[in-house]
Amino acid sequence: MKLAHRTFDIPGSETLAITAKANALRAEGKDVVGFGAGEPDFPTPKHICEAAKRAIDDGWTRYTATQGVPQLTKAVATHLQRQFGLSVEPNQVLVSVGGKHSLYNGILCLADPGDEVLLPAPYWVTYPVQNTMAGAVTTVVEARVEDGFRVTVASLEKALTPRTRGLVLNSPSNPTGAAYSVKDLEAIAEFVRANDLWVISDEMYARLVYDGFQHRFFATLPGMAERTLTVYGLSKSYSMTGWRVGIAVGPKDLIDAMNRLQGQSTSNIAAPVQAAAIAALTEPDDFIGEWVTEFDRRRRVMVDRLNAIPGVRCVLPEGAFYAFPDMRGLLGRRTPAGKMLATDWDLIDWLLDDVQVALVPGTPFGAPGFARLSYATSMANIDKGLDRIAKAVATLS
Repeated sequence: MKLAHRTFDIPGSETLAITAKANALRAEGKDVVGFGAGEPDFPTPKHICEAAKRAIDDGWTRYTATQGVPQLTKAVATHLQRQFGLSVEPNQVLVSVGGKHSLYNGILCLADPGDEVLLPAPYWVTYPVQNTMAGAVTTVVEARVEDGFRVTVASLEKALTPRTRGLVLNSPSNPTGAAYSVKDLEAIAEFVRANDLWVISDEMYARLVYDGFQHRFFATLPGMAERTLTVYGLSKSYSMTGWRVGIAVGPKDLIDAMNRLQGQSTSNIAAPVQAAAIAALTEPDDFIGEWVTEFDRRRRVMVDRLNAIPGVRCVLPEGAFYAFPDMRGLLGRRTPAGKMLATDWDLIDWLLDDVQVALVPGTPFGAPGFARLSYATSMANIDKGLDRIAKAVATLS
């Protein structure tokens, strides 16, 4: 059977691949410490689960409007206004099957084949793949570690061409945890206005910030609401990764187009999941503050311990739950078995196969020589895994 040509350009998710390999080793009885998955280790709060159970008992088992039930789109609009000062009407909301679905709907409706999209690197692995699937051309713009992994307007201007149509922005960032200040965002907004660009702003980690950082939605800046697709969700902040709730908010004509697209692909998300999402968005969520406090404790321990390993350097992330250390100081060295660690993939394979610690290499994120570690895991796992890494690195020659 001949497959469509577009399938040849779609790689598998590297983050999921690392997790799958770690799980396979565990199935063989290996004690693998996993830092790969971007998934909170806290359970979904009980009141959210109970709302879904009640919905099933109450007959929420039928099709709903593709966009989401009115109670949910209203809850999203109210939540975004209250929490972030983003003013939208319920008809500017589209609920999709996770953040990836929201992003994919968005790029399909914003980019024509051949359009160029600016993408700061390091980037989440899915962005450039979805651009390719939409026929768009990704223009990678380096966000240097020396700049705190925040892209500069000068770099964006240098990458601009007559074919540039849009920009993908992610703050706080997966994989780096970098977050843009209001001043940073204002400068980018001025660049966007001056060049008549649209923006996909991924705000998935908006509530997971530290040290009093004041997060600002890009769409709340002057002139940005009419040219920004905001992607939000419940997976990270509410520990609902498996529920698959993605939220897209933007200009009504864009949301209408995305709604039509989704209506011909998946239609609505599961009705009981919508009830759970309503509970998440409308009932008290003080637990998020408690989770952030715990993530902060783990963040500091992980970064301090990484920086104590010779050849490794790691900046302190402002948000999300990832550390993104520079591991280039370990490359070019040999393992006790004589294997040369020439690339970050070599390093990650060695750490998983021989040391039984799972990290994600930086190359799929557009940052060769770096690695991503999630601290959305227990402190016991953090200590055990970093003990192993430090001991193993000491054996390199």
